[in-house]
Amino acid sequence: MATVKLQNVNKIYNNAVQAVYDFNLTINDREFVVFVGPSGCGKSTTLRMIAGLEDITYGDVYIGDRLVNEVAPKDRDIAMVFQNYALFPHMTVYGNIAFGLKVRKIPQVVHDKEGKEILVTDKEQIASLKAQVENLRLSIDLEDGDTEELKKKLAEKTERIAYLKKNPTAVKTRKVKMKKAEIDRRVKEAAEILGLTEYLDRKPANLSGGQRQRVALGRAIVRNPKAFLMDEPLSNLDAKLRVVMRSEILRIHKKLNATTIYVTHDQTEAMTMADRIVIMKGGYIQQIGTPNEIYRDPDNTFVAGFIGSPAMNFLSCKVGEGFLEIENGESVIVEGLGQGTDEVGETAEQERQTLLLNEAQKELLKGLVGKTVILGIRPEDVYFGKANQEIEYTNGLKAVCGMSELLGNEIIVYGTVNGQKILIKTDAEEKMKADETVVFYVNSKRMYFFDSETQKRIR
Repeated sequence: MATVKLQNVNKIYNNAVQAVYDFNLTINDREFVVFVGPSGCGKSTTLRMIAGLEDITYGDVYIGDRLVNEVAPKDRDIAMVFQNYALFPHMTVYGNIAFGLKVRKIPQVVHDKEGKEILVTDKEQIASLKAQVENLRLSIDLEDGDTEELKKKLAEKTERIAYLKKNPTAVKTRKVKMKKAEIDRRVKEAAEILGLTEYLDRKPANLSGGQRQRVALGRAIVRNPKAFLMDEPLSNLDAKLRVVMRSEILRIHKKLNATTIYVTHDQTEAMTMADRIVIMKGGYIQQIGTPNEIYRDPDNTFVAGFIGSPAMNFLSCKVGEGFLEIENGESVIVEGLGQGTDEVGETAEQERQTLLLNEAQKELLKGLVGKTVILGIRPEDVYFGKANQEIEYTNGLKAVCGMSELLGNEIIVYGTVNGQKILIKTDAEEKMKADETVVFYVNSKRMYFFDSETQKRIR
């Protein structure tokens, strides 16, 4: 396996639409990294650039120590699992898994008479660098602002081309087909890992959705690649089967010790599977971190609202001397996120409602007295009735209940606080009726504050 490194990767299409902006990330050897975000955020485009299915406008992608910008997908030593299984219907499970190995030619190092490796000019890397030079020149022409950084990169790559032309640095290889015995060994080994041994003679039409997905995984596993790339592989499965396949993919990842990059729009998949999560929006990285870091320490309202089910509540508040006053009016609009539901109770009479701040929060917001901030509260960080003495709760807020959703042992209540929508997750034993006014308390250690203009976290 190997590390995967992306340096200042940008993607601009011919119609001048930019899909990815300055993407920088190092994925460590054997790490499971998940790209997550809404449709159109650039996550699949980034994955396709790593795979070589999309050209990089400018920036560099390394797999191991090898620059692969202009290396053909088949020569990048990666394996990709798509949303569509893309199995051959006329082939058996064995045939589908083995097909890629049968048609693939693998490089074999050529030695001289003394058994030493033969070095040649690295034409592949020169071609890659030349393409990057052209892209950089195009970017400089299109750029309105400062182009010094781009010009610096252009000079570095031009200098590297000149060096490679004069110095043989690549090992000479020839392409040979894999032996049948090796193909058979790999297919049977992958089938055993995936629990497909008894289905090797079946065709895809005689398999369930989960079994077909495992065949697609098997086709990737047998290649023994440096990295696995997975583009929403579970989105075609039903909810119950997705849960099963999540654990299967993790089991396979741990067994193979594979470097894996996984793309999804499902935050539950991201939270349950990832070593690290990369959250994207509009082509930009919003935050990178472990699932716990992303959930407990979000950088902005988008991350805070995207991760967590139900989403975090956002209330517009005015900062006072040692307290927050809940403002009256409409709910805070957070770009790219849904907020609550229209089926909520009406506030009969809006009154002045405040939340007391502890000393650390007073210090944090002391420069914002008289200004508006966004208060973030997760639906599970509230409490009804007598507060738990082990948790520091604020003074109570009044909410008007609307509709509720029973989720077995929990209930989601949709309500309003001074006309602003709020979702509350609580024990199903709590009896709340529509239009009823209830008092709830907020865990003060789990209150988040965001700038009302930039929507970035106030730290």
